[in-house]
Amino acid sequence: MVVNKRKWSVKLILLTVLTIIALIPWFLIILRNINSDETPEPASVITETPVISETLPPTKEPEIVLEPVPVFEPKSEPAPEPTPEPTPEDKITDISAVYPDLSGELDRISSRFNCAAMSLVVYDGDIGDYYAYQYGYADIATQRPVNLDTKFRVASLSKIVTAICAMVLVDREILDLDKDISDYIGYDVRNPNFPGTPITCRMLMQHRSSIYDSELFYASRENNSLKSTQQLLDSGTSYRNRQPGSNFVYSNLGYSVLAAVCENIYGKTFDILAREVLFEPLGIDAAYVPKRLEDTTNIAVIYNGKHTQTRSVQYQLEITDSSVLGYDHHLAQGNLTINAIDYARILAMLGNDGVFHETRVLSPESAYAINDTNKRGVGYDQGLATRRSAVAFMPGGEAYWHTGSSYGEFAQYIYSADETNSGIVVVTTGATTGRTSDGMLIMCTELSKAAWQYVNPDEQ
Repeated sequence: MVVNKRKWSVKLILLTVLTIIALIPWFLIILRNINSDETPEPASVITETPVISETLPPTKEPEIVLEPVPVFEPKSEPAPEPTPEPTPEDKITDISAVYPDLSGELDRISSRFNCAAMSLVVYDGDIGDYYAYQYGYADIATQRPVNLDTKFRVASLSKIVTAICAMVLVDREILDLDKDISDYIGYDVRNPNFPGTPITCRMLMQHRSSIYDSELFYASRENNSLKSTQQLLDSGTSYRNRQPGSNFVYSNLGYSVLAAVCENIYGKTFDILAREVLFEPLGIDAAYVPKRLEDTTNIAVIYNGKHTQTRSVQYQLEITDSSVLGYDHHLAQGNLTINAIDYARILAMLGNDGVFHETRVLSPESAYAINDTNKRGVGYDQGLATRRSAVAFMPGGEAYWHTGSSYGEFAQYIYSADETNSGIVVVTTGATTGRTSDGMLIMCTELSKAAWQYVNPDEQ
């Protein structure tokens, strides 16, 4: 029995020693945690704190940017807008440099009709080609030659430019061509013989308003302060005994009335209106009041057929417009002062559906309306300020055109009635000429035909 007790005592001692040895590591762990400033992470939390060297600065983790997930599937990409065709830069060619025979022919024609000065431009508006030629002296006394920049008073060639300005107001929806002009001009406008028939802007533009150029008109247009447009119309002497809209009677006064309507709508004089809606957008130097030109040093003197001066440069520069709307009787119908190439640019805009050098002046509908020659004139079809008739040397045998003549100056444009957007402008002073059976100027037509056949030999 003693032996057995001793064996159990030894075993108990050994078990106790082994237990103490096994508990020592746990005791050390508990002791270390008691001396720490941090609370140990729970066993279920996994820390991702990187090991940091004590001698190197910590390395910055790269930022991860997550793209937001779209809520809806994106739709297919829209078709890209078509790239507009670049507008060609104007290419101006001196006819004498490339067609010496033509320049000689143009000189002979000009001399035969006793021109003091002439400027001609053949243009192709689709590609921006302008062939130009000048002849004679803008001022005979000082021997100042005509050049590309010489500006002429173009007489009734002014009317299509006036019509373009009116169509700008149509595009702005502040003018209706078929509305009674009394609603725009501020007073009743009625032919006393037909008081129940309203007069419209379309009638004015087509010379079918029954308003005509009375003696009172011719007397007053030389001095704007004498009579207002209203006084001219109220006098009762400015109407023919024809029902408005029924007959064609060419009327300068009709375009003066059109300008008065436009002034009243726009709130500014017609010269300012034209500058703001047409000349400045196209970047051209033109004016109905010459003193407002940027360059007033190169205006042609106006001579009659005997080369007697009828309008000096100084006289032209003294022309002014009234500060009161409705007093300008000599501007819109014939006083536009411009050089031939800038006039050709305006026609090129018209032939390009109202756009020139990526600047839209008119809507395509308004550009078309000006050339809608649906009324009969005298030997031609009348549109809004332009005419149409047979012109044998032009493409298709027909063309749009207009003439201008006053104080000894003669001018004419002709442009294609097809879709080629090409034409000719001729402006002169001091010449003597007659007219063809349809009203075109013989001299300007001969110059135009000669130039066209040289520059466009394949279009005959």
